[in-house]
Amino acid sequence: MKITIGYLYYDLLNLYGDSGNIKTLLYHLKEQDIDVNVKYMTIGDEKDFTDVDMLYVGSGTENNILLALEDLKKDEKKLKEYIKNNKILLATGNALELFGNYIISKNKIKALGIEDYVIMHQNRTVKDVKNVKFNDLEIIGFENHAGNNLSNTEDIINDGSFYATYIIGPILVRNPKLCSYFVHKLIDSKDDKFNYKEEDYEFDELAYKKTVGTI
Repeated sequence: MKITIGYLYYDLLNLYGDSGNIKTLLYHLKEQDIDVNVKYMTIGDEKDFTDVDMLYVGSGTENNILLALEDLKKDEKKLKEYIKNNKILLATGNALELFGNYIISKNKIKALGIEDYVIMHQNRTVKDVKNVKFNDLEIIGFENHAGNNLSNTEDIINDGSFYATYIIGPILVRNPKLCSYFVHKLIDSKDDKFNYKEEDYEFDELAYKKTVGTI
């Protein structure tokens, strides 16, 4: 089995060590003997999502988010087709602002319109996060963003195969059960009868429990 993860704007949108999300996914996919490849894509690249099983995009400065937005608008149709085909997309930090209808800051900026929400830039939110519920999981992490979602108050937006959250950390490193969730989503999308090996999240779980006790 081969899985390809597309890492969008790896060079611009890695403000809080978001590449850690890719590294932990790779580690635990390889733990299952999966042949996994990362496809790095950035501004100016010809983007082809046809062989991509999961797209990831992380957080960046407000200027870099807007640079990425203008570049990604050229591939809006491809991206909507990708989502329509129920392929996984995960956006963390202020990358979630790319996929709503508008970003309202000094100006009203049209976003990609993949999901139905509007972001208003107001007072900055800087806080540790715990007790966030996603399915049966309790998510921890950190938030640092000026955006406020006027249309969707969920901490983790999930619409089909689309996932977006302001929570960083990196989120998959700090939440081993969430990482396992995406590992299973990816593998099951290829083979829903896959024979899983034992998963090793021992140290990840120890770090998670220690962090929960200190937040």
